Amino acid sequence: MADKFQLSEPFNYFMDKEFSNNDLISFWDEIGKKYIKWDKMYTKVYSGNEKKPQWYNGGLLNLCNNVLDKNLKENGNKIAFYHECPSKNYSNKVIYFELWEKVCVFSRVLKNLNIKKGDVVMILMPNQIETIVAILSCVRIGAIFCTCPLILNSKMIADKIEYIKPKLIISTNYAVSGSDYNYLIPVLNDAILISNLKIENIIIYDRIDFINKEKQESFLDRPQNYKFKGIQIENALDWDEICKNVEPLVEYELLESSSPVCITFSSGTTGVSKGFITETGSFIAHLGYSYKNNYGFREDDILLTTIGLGWAFGQNLIFSSLNHGCSLVLYEGNMGMVSFDYYKLIEKYKVSMILSTALPFRLLQNNDPEAEVSKQYNLSSLRVIVLGGEILDSSILKYIEKIGVKVMDMYGQSECNNLLTTPSLQLPTRPKSAGVPSSGLNLYILSLEDKQPITKPFQFGEFVVKLPLTPFHIQGLLYDDEDRTLLNEKYLKKYPGYFNTGDLGYFDNDGYYYVVSRADDVINSGNGLIYNSFFEDAIQHSEKVFDNVVVPVTSDDPSKQDAVAFIILNDKFKNEYDENPKQFLNTLKNEINNSFVFDSVITAEINVSIKHLVVLFDIPKSTSNKKIRSILAKMFEEKEYAIPSSMINIHLLPQYENQIKFYKSL
Repeated sequence: MADKFQLSEPFNYFMDKEFSNNDLISFWDEIGKKYIKWDKMYTKVYSGNEKKPQWYNGGLLNLCNNVLDKNLKENGNKIAFYHECPSKNYSNKVIYFELWEKVCVFSRVLKNLNIKKGDVVMILMPNQIETIVAILSCVRIGAIFCTCPLILNSKMIADKIEYIKPKLIISTNYAVSGSDYNYLIPVLNDAILISNLKIENIIIYDRIDFINKEKQESFLDRPQNYKFKGIQIENALDWDEICKNVEPLVEYELLESSSPVCITFSSGTTGVSKGFITETGSFIAHLGYSYKNNYGFREDDILLTTIGLGWAFGQNLIFSSLNHGCSLVLYEGNMGMVSFDYYKLIEKYKVSMILSTALPFRLLQNNDPEAEVSKQYNLSSLRVIVLGGEILDSSILKYIEKIGVKVMDMYGQSECNNLLTTPSLQLPTRPKSAGVPSSGLNLYILSLEDKQPITKPFQFGEFVVKLPLTPFHIQGLLYDDEDRTLLNEKYLKKYPGYFNTGDLGYFDNDGYYYVVSRADDVINSGNGLIYNSFFEDAIQHSEKVFDNVVVPVTSDDPSKQDAVAFIILNDKFKNEYDENPKQFLNTLKNEINNSFVFDSVITAEINVSIKHLVVLFDIPKSTSNKKIRSILAKMFEEKEYAIPSSMINIHLLPQYENQIKFYKSL
C-alpha cells in the first residue's frame, strides 16, 4: 500500500489526508525520513501497541541540531529572533549564528553545573532571547526543560517546583508589567522557601540591558518596593558571570527518539494541571510537517507572537520558527492591556503571520470598534492571523475582517501538541469552523447516546482520535507507570479504541468541523443539549458586553439545567448599570434572549434562554489565558470549589463571590 501513496510535494491536503487515512504507519515513516535529521536512522517506524505506541525506535538524534545547527550554513547571518517591548521602547535581535554561539556557551555552563541527560530544568522567564538560549541549551545536552508562565504567585510557583522536582531553576530579576516593571526575585525566593525541595542551583539573568542599575535602584527605592531591597536568593548564580571564559560545547547529546524533550501542562481549567511528556522524535516530526503544511510556515516568513514562552504553544513556536528558517518577533508586554503596538511591529518588520489569542483583538475591538487605527499602518505584508486558546465568537472574526486580514481559527489541545483540525490554506475558511481534520491522525465524532461514530452532518457529539496515538500526541503523563495507567484512565477508558478529547462539536455537509463546547460545559435545557458557545456568541454581539462566559447550574426543575451568563460590561455602559442594576440586567437579558439565531444543531424547538445574568469585573483565567468556567458554576450554586492550579487571578475570588451575592440580592 505504501507504493500507492506518498507525501505530496508541494503540499496537497487531500492527497496527504488520503495517505494517512489508508496507511498511517507509512505516512509517519515518510515524515520521519523527510523532516527529521537523524544521526542514526531508526530501525522501525512503529512498534508497541495502540495503547502504548513507540515511534521511530532505534533512531538517535538531537532537537537542537535539528532546528538550529542545521541552519548555520544557509541562514547563519539571518535574524532568528527579534525581541520587542514597546512599553519600554526596547528592541533586541539575534542572528542564527550568534544564537548558536550563545547556546553552545550556556550548554557548557549547564554541563559544568552537572546537569545531564534526563535532569529537569525549570525556566521562569519572560519573552526574551535568553529564555530561548536556556531552552535550546537544555535540549542540546538532553536535559528536560519546563517553562512556566510568568506568574507573581509564590505558592503556585512552589507547587510547580514540588511537582516537577527540578535540579536547576533559571530565572531573571525583572519583567515588564504594562508600563512598569515586575520584580521577580522576592516571588521566586518565597517560592523556593515554601517548597520542600532542595534546589541544587539557581541561575538569575540580570536584565541590565533592559532596566539598567540606576533604574533598578530607583524601582526598589519606591515606598511600596522598599521592603524588597536586600532580598537575595541563597547561592544564586549570575548568568553573565558563569558564562565568562567558558569553552563552548559544540557537540550535542545523542538521544533516543523516545527521550523526553520537555514537560508541558494542560490548561488546568477544571482542576489540577496535568504534566505531559513530549518525546524527541515525535516532536520533531510534528514541527516539520505540521508547521509547514497546516500553518503554512515559509522560510522567508517574519512571524509575530504575543504568546508567552511559558505556554506550550509559545515553546512550539521557538522550535518551529527555527526549524523552518523563519524569523520570529517576540512581543513582551501585558496582553490584558490594549495596545496598537502590534500594528507598528507589523509595519516595522513586514510581519507575514501573527500567532496569538483572541484577547488582544478583543481589547482592540473595544477601543477601536471599526478598526480605524489599523488603516494608519501598512499591513500589506500580513497574510494571516492565527488565533487559538478559546473558541472564537463571530464578533471577533468580523472585527478582524475589518482589519482586512484572513484569520485561521485553530483547534488543538495541550494533550495533542498539535492541531486536530486544520484551517487548511488550500480551502476556503468558514465562520466559526475550525477547518477539516488534520492529516496524520484519524478524527471522529462519537454520538453521546450510543458512542458510535457519527456519519451524518449537524449531529452533536464528542471529538475522539482513533488509536494508536500518533507523533502528533504527547506519549505519556508525568509520573505515570510502565503501563501508562494514568493516561489510560484519563483519556482512553471512556471510549475503548479512542483518545477522548473532552470537546463537543459537529461537522457540516462539506466536512468542515465545528468545536462548540467542553463536555463539562454543555447545558441540558430539558428537551435538548445546548453548547455554551451558542449562548456566548449571541451575547458577545451585544454592544454592551466586552466578554462573557456561560455555565450550567442546577435548576428548580430537576429535569433540566439553567444557563447563567457572567459578563464584563464595556466601559461606556458601566454607569448605566450602576444607576439601576436590576433594570439594566432585565433589559439586557431580554435583548439577548430575543437575539438567538437558530441553526441545524440548535433548533427553535429547544428551550433556549439565559436565566441569570451576572456582571463581573473580570473572568477567571488560566495561565494559558483560557476561561475557567467551573469555579463560577460552583460559586453560583454555593457549593465548595477547588481552585484550579493554573488560575492566575486567584486574588479576585472574593470579588466573584460578592458580585454573585449582589446579583442574587436584586
